[in-house]
Amino acid sequence: MASANRYATQAAGALPESPSTPGRMTSRAFRVGATVLLFSVALAALFVGGCGTAPDTKIVIIGIDGMDWSLADPLIEQGKMPNLARIVSEGTRAELHSLMPLQKSPTIWTTIATGKGPRKHGISDFVRGTDEQPLFNSTGWRARSIWDILGDRGYTVGVLGWLMTWPVQEVNGYCVTDRIVYTPEDGYSGIPHLTYPAELEEELAPLRVSSVATTMDDIADLMTGDIWRGGEEAVTWGGVLGIRSIHANDQSILRISEHLLKSREQPDFYAVYFLGLDRCCHAFWGPMRPYTVDIKMDEGYNAAFENAIPRYYERVDLLIGEVLDSIEENSTVIVCSDHGFRGPLRTKEGLKLGISMHRELGVLAAMGPGVRRGGTLANANVLDLTPTILALLGEPVGRDMDGFVLTNLIDEGHLADHPVTYVDTYERDDEPEQSEEPIESALDDAIREELRSLGYIE
Repeated sequence: MASANRYATQAAGALPESPSTPGRMTSRAFRVGATVLLFSVALAALFVGGCGTAPDTKIVIIGIDGMDWSLADPLIEQGKMPNLARIVSEGTRAELHSLMPLQKSPTIWTTIATGKGPRKHGISDFVRGTDEQPLFNSTGWRARSIWDILGDRGYTVGVLGWLMTWPVQEVNGYCVTDRIVYTPEDGYSGIPHLTYPAELEEELAPLRVSSVATTMDDIADLMTGDIWRGGEEAVTWGGVLGIRSIHANDQSILRISEHLLKSREQPDFYAVYFLGLDRCCHAFWGPMRPYTVDIKMDEGYNAAFENAIPRYYERVDLLIGEVLDSIEENSTVIVCSDHGFRGPLRTKEGLKLGISMHRELGVLAAMGPGVRRGGTLANANVLDLTPTILALLGEPVGRDMDGFVLTNLIDEGHLADHPVTYVDTYERDDEPEQSEEPIESALDDAIREELRSLGYIE
């Protein structure tokens, strides 16, 4: 394995742009590719050979924004996170190095999905330049995702809630974008391009959970005692509203995930993303560790929410368990996060929030066919997920990807049967160019306000 310093220049796109990397190619290319394959014997052999030699497993990625082993491990030891503990005991774990210097979540999750740094994949922030400029979204992708690549090679794919997937792009299966969680009941209506295929939106709409419909009983386990009771006049009401939103977001994704996995055949590749833990850590780090902040909080507020974060970790474990219960037994499962948490950064100028609260080390845990059992990895990086998934499936790895195959995560027998192979690139130059003009929606202002409240933009 290379040293951890191999990643020091990769964050923020420090690697030079590959001359072979064209603009964003959506999975419309799988239809174009199928036509090309009819006229290319060599490519047809590669296509059939790749899928034909893949292990008898399906890949499931569970993305948990902001999960950190330093907070999860004590709960695992106490028996409060049995589902994550099972994955660790039956597979391999690692501290997952994030991009350095620290980057924001859209950049990292796009890196996880492409195996490339931001200068190659194109998503460098939440917003394009100043805070009032358009938000980044799927029109900003300049590299093909793992689900695009696999779709081209004949795998069925399902993507749910992944950051930067709105407006939806075509895939060889289905895609439900990250904006599905914004419900009309909470004041967000008329958002186009939420799902592919389009008719899936109507099917999923009743499954979404709104913040206003979230009851106190739904969230009572995340708060301590009765201090939080008292309605809108209580000093804790802001925290209650925050927890209601967090609950609604993740429960929407969970209910949709259960429906998709149980109402139709599980796709060969399935990726689901949960945002709530990150939001919980940003909102309630002060009550959990008041000695780390200079902001004097009301004692009742601190008492009400001092256990919100560890209790939400327990909730996340239940989310993981629900996904495990919904998938086929022979699936290979990967749980990952984009970064960990350390709390506010203390400087001479005062406390820095937002991205400064993040820690470089996130979570990686995997189990199932093709995964080494009982292993602990060193030097795993968010850049490595896509190359490793391709290797697990017996597919070639792109030489223009910035990550490496985590060979120590893969079972030795599997590696012997499926040696790692390479292609120069999966990018395409036969796709019509997308407009550089970003797509905006009526929801953008609300998202900017949410990002300001978290300290991500001014």
